[in-house]
Amino acid sequence: MASWFAEGTVTVTNGNAVVIGVGTKFSNCRAGDMFVGPDNGIYQVINPSSDTSVSISPAYRGATSAGAAYGIVPVNGYPKALADAVNLMVQQWGATLAGLGTVSTENVVPITKGGTGAATQAAARANLGLGSVATAAFGTQNGQALTTPMLGLGARATIGNSSIYTSMNVWETGFGVIADGTQFRPVTYGTLLNLAFPGEGNLGSQLWMGTSPGKTLGFRSGDYGTESFNFVYHTGNTTRGSGGVLSAASPIMRIACVATSERRDLQEETFVPAGEWGVVNSEARGVTVERVSVGEYKIAGSLGLALEGWRTQDPCSPDGGRTLGVTESEQSEDGTVIIRLFKQRWTLSDEGEMFPGRGAPMDVPLNSWIDVRLEMPKAETPPPMEVATE
Repeated sequence: MASWFAEGTVTVTNGNAVVIGVGTKFSNCRAGDMFVGPDNGIYQVINPSSDTSVSISPAYRGATSAGAAYGIVPVNGYPKALADAVNLMVQQWGATLAGLGTVSTENVVPITKGGTGAATQAAARANLGLGSVATAAFGTQNGQALTTPMLGLGARATIGNSSIYTSMNVWETGFGVIADGTQFRPVTYGTLLNLAFPGEGNLGSQLWMGTSPGKTLGFRSGDYGTESFNFVYHTGNTTRGSGGVLSAASPIMRIACVATSERRDLQEETFVPAGEWGVVNSEARGVTVERVSVGEYKIAGSLGLALEGWRTQDPCSPDGGRTLGVTESEQSEDGTVIIRLFKQRWTLSDEGEMFPGRGAPMDVPLNSWIDVRLEMPKAETPPPMEVATE
């Protein structure tokens, strides 16, 4: 049981329930505690209203007395209240505390138990494998950490030597080549990489990478607000003719006997067989060719010959030195194409001039092929890629 309260003295009046104290601390007691009066009678504390006033029940039965000794015994279930509080805490947090195991008693929790295994910041960083960059200041000097703008990613910012680029942005998809082939404007998909120099305006370099139209790759530098793009010709947008000359690529078929051709480069890069008498590049997949007769070949599966630019190229010697035959083409309404090859024949005019002409039909020489540029159905455009922008 807790200690008695007996500080100071009290004044009690017979028949009065109010006890007046001097130097007392009635606020320490509670309703229900036991009040032992100067008459040694036992009363119940009803209302400890202040440090110097308390009400008791029943009213004081002894003789009126002033400056008398008293006692208050705290008996209002303190042990039970404390036990109830502890029990509630155990119910609410017992499982959590039990789950901590020995961690609940350790001053330094090891890494294996979810701690840092150290009592200092430096030791904790070492234990967690955090290198010097964990405490490095941001900046461009040796030993400092670089922020995104310092790496040249994001918004333009002037840092250090102005001769280096200070921002690099991947612009959102939607740029492409306009009709004249010199500038870019929004199309279905593509990516523009922008490397900007410090300062105002459009100073910097730009690299265009796209798949529409035609695997385009281009670049421009300086004041790219006025400069046109320089296009890069590569294996994706050019093809090599039988004589070794590069030509702008679109769907291409090479007519030659696949089995007996002496040209190892007949099926170079993306070219695959399209029948016994031809190969096609990736843009002409599905097109086939068959030999109808000597020097006559039928191409099916396309929309016909290319609508613009070159259509057929005569077979040439591998060194590009001379033409090995003369071709002519014919196209039907359904897109079927007939290619005919003839020997080259020279005619001498009465004035002594030589005129080229067609001779007898001939098959494609084993050391060459006929190039045919086709028109293909438009492929479905994929949805634009989502690219983060700065």
